[in-house]
Amino acid sequence: MTDTSMTPDAALARLRQYGERTSTWSTATYNDGTEKALHQIAVSLAAEVDRLRGELSDATAELAENARAMNGLRRHRDAAENRVRELEEEERFLERSTLPDLRRQVEHHKDGKARWRKRAETAETRVAELEARPTVGYAVWCVEQSLGDEAAQHLLDLNPDLKDTR
Repeated sequence: MTDTSMTPDAALARLRQYGERTSTWSTATYNDGTEKALHQIAVSLAAEVDRLRGELSDATAELAENARAMNGLRRHRDAAENRVRELEEEERFLERSTLPDLRRQVEHHKDGKARWRKRAETAETRVAELEARPTVGYAVWCVEQSLGDEAAQHLLDLNPDLKDTR
């Protein structure tokens, strides 16, 4: 026997040949218990190799499927990251372009409100001043009360414009 090692396929082929060759033997055919044990070992090892190769094939297929799924997930992640970057850039653009304009509009409206508030205050002051002043009719009445009707008539004769305001 040589010390060169066989490939796994060659070793499996030899195990199967041994298992097939001895499968037709009867108990009387075995020379001793060792041959029977070797036959059982050969058949068991061949079955185990087949089972392990099947599991390896299944695992390889599952690994390939997982790799495809991972690639799909990577594409989705990359697309999502790209969309996030686009939205962040859009946000920065809007902040750069919109916020200064909004600030200008707010300041403009604040100035407008201040102008209207000033106008309202001025109007209120003017109304208060006018209400504090006596009217022409009131002035004539006061003259009538203190000097009499003849003095009031004389005042109206001197100022004909006052007759219309009474």
